[in-house]
Amino acid sequence: MKTKGNAFLILLFISLVITAAAGCGSGQPAAGGSAPADANAATRVYTDATGREVEIPVNPQRVVTTQYLDAMLALGIKPLGAPTHVLDNNYLGELQEGVVDLGSPFQIEKVLELEPDLILSANPEEVEQLSKIAPTVVVPWMYGDVFAQFKEIAKVLNREQEAEQWMARLEAKAAEGRTQLAGAIGQDEVVTIFMAYGKDVLRIYGGRNVGHTIYRSLQLTPPPFIQEKLKQDPDFKEFVFEQISMEKLPEYAGDRIIMLIYDQAAKDAGGMFHQIEQSPIWKNLDAVKNNRVYYVDVDPWFAYSPIAIEQSLEQAIDLLSK
Repeated sequence: MKTKGNAFLILLFISLVITAAAGCGSGQPAAGGSAPADANAATRVYTDATGREVEIPVNPQRVVTTQYLDAMLALGIKPLGAPTHVLDNNYLGELQEGVVDLGSPFQIEKVLELEPDLILSANPEEVEQLSKIAPTVVVPWMYGDVFAQFKEIAKVLNREQEAEQWMARLEAKAAEGRTQLAGAIGQDEVVTIFMAYGKDVLRIYGGRNVGHTIYRSLQLTPPPFIQEKLKQDPDFKEFVFEQISMEKLPEYAGDRIIMLIYDQAAKDAGGMFHQIEQSPIWKNLDAVKNNRVYYVDVDPWFAYSPIAIEQSLEQAIDLLSK
């Protein structure tokens, strides 16, 4: 009888242990007030940049983005999918391997198939459609500068510390670059950024896109026209570029020129850059005669996003120090 009683007590003890273990795995706080086992299921209410309140996961696991692939990768998160136009670049390489191409424009069916728990968009007009699939947060493309965007995306993804560390590392690299270029480029030297596109487009750039690296990271001197534009738009929300005629080149050209050739059409006969290169106006510019023109590619220079900026910064230091 005593043996049977002991056996019963042992079975009862095992049953209680199993029940307690099941309770700890059910999402209820364990003894001592520790976090739920399924912490990824927790949500919070987030007010996005457009003023919408959205209930989102605290730690999203399955994210789709319609724009911010680069920023997400910089934060150490690879999205499930992104549109073709976002994936169509030559600078992210292996970093974006495995990201599903959603088409361009993105196909709602492909987004649905990925079963995201969060969607990150740059366009408020996409919200109505996408929010039927998963919570959708909007960070508008013209929301401040690239760092304002980056920090907002980090808040959404619960990666604020990673964003701060990334920006600090970039600034350290920029500071090192400024020191390296101090002996190569005089403080009074003006650097102008032009872009040739297609058959008839010529632009001069300010502090966004290609201008970020030159004027903000390396703090080189823009021409007076751009200096005035940047004073009027200190948050880089409005002014991106000015389209100009070829005849304006002497007016805006500095001691050094960064020339971005956007596409092959600009290089072809009759294209914008081909016209510029053949013109007496271009040939008579001091920067051209002094061999101080630097030709750069669309990728990574044209992309206005964290990893692209870091890569273009490295290239700029190398180019300008020669």
